[in-house]
Amino acid sequence: MEWITSIKDSIGNKIKKFVHGTFENVRRKKNHVLSTYKDKPKIKDLLGSMTTYQPRVSFFEYSILSVLNGSLLPEKILVYVPKGFKDLLHKHGSILSDVYDSGYVELIEMPEDVFCHSKYYYAFQEYGEKKDIVLFDDDVIYYKDWLSELYSKSQEYPDHNVFSYKAVEVKTNNGQIEPYDNWVHCSKISKSSNDSLLYVEAVGGAFYRRNSMRKETLNKDKFLEIATKADDVWLWFCSYLNKNKVKFILPRNGARLLYTIPNSQESALWRDNILAKINDKYVLDCHNYFKEKYGLDITKR
Repeated sequence: MEWITSIKDSIGNKIKKFVHGTFENVRRKKNHVLSTYKDKPKIKDLLGSMTTYQPRVSFFEYSILSVLNGSLLPEKILVYVPKGFKDLLHKHGSILSDVYDSGYVELIEMPEDVFCHSKYYYAFQEYGEKKDIVLFDDDVIYYKDWLSELYSKSQEYPDHNVFSYKAVEVKTNNGQIEPYDNWVHCSKISKSSNDSLLYVEAVGGAFYRRNSMRKETLNKDKFLEIATKADDVWLWFCSYLNKNKVKFILPRNGARLLYTIPNSQESALWRDNILAKINDKYVLDCHNYFKEKYGLDITKR
């Protein structure tokens, strides 16, 4: 029966070439995207930031390509990579070499790799006070209007500082944060009105308004100690320490938010953080730290 499965997969891949927002569709349109991105409107003072590392050298550029395929683009895209990554990419071969040469997408080898926190750490450090920053992941294909809608909501809700397509309503009970499995994922059916307990998952794209994450966020020694592989957890606590309001966003017109790149999940953090429930320990450690140092008790918000 393997041949039947093989035929189904082959037909499915051919169909996906014409489904907007899929890896197959973006790959098919590569030449068109690369010849048109320079002429697209770009948002002044909004930077895109992501990180990647060696195991993803073969596919991370397709995430960037999907962003370039967007109807609205950031002013510039910053990609933070470990030392030696540029040489590895050169050996592997790049589909975006002309984009790097243009300076629109900048590959930045970090002085120190801070793992998943690299997605925001250096961008916030250098630009956080003067630019809005949108975070995105290296294993996801983003649909055409993802940034346009994020930015539109940021203009519509000026009293909010953080905007996200993926948010989870944190549940508390008797002064304790309940396990992640009990939290409620926001959706068409479940839209939380309690923006003080929304946990942002940056995989769908997360917009941070400039000057909104000043306190504690860049405490590298501490986040490497208590949230080593949990950038979302650390940013969640820092967000509320800085009194930010979070806005959950539904994609318009029933668009599917994102597709992961095929064969990209073998090294995905969520396997350990969620499936192995390590996230619960990160949340507890951060809760205890922020409560002791700042008197910040998430359960009382």
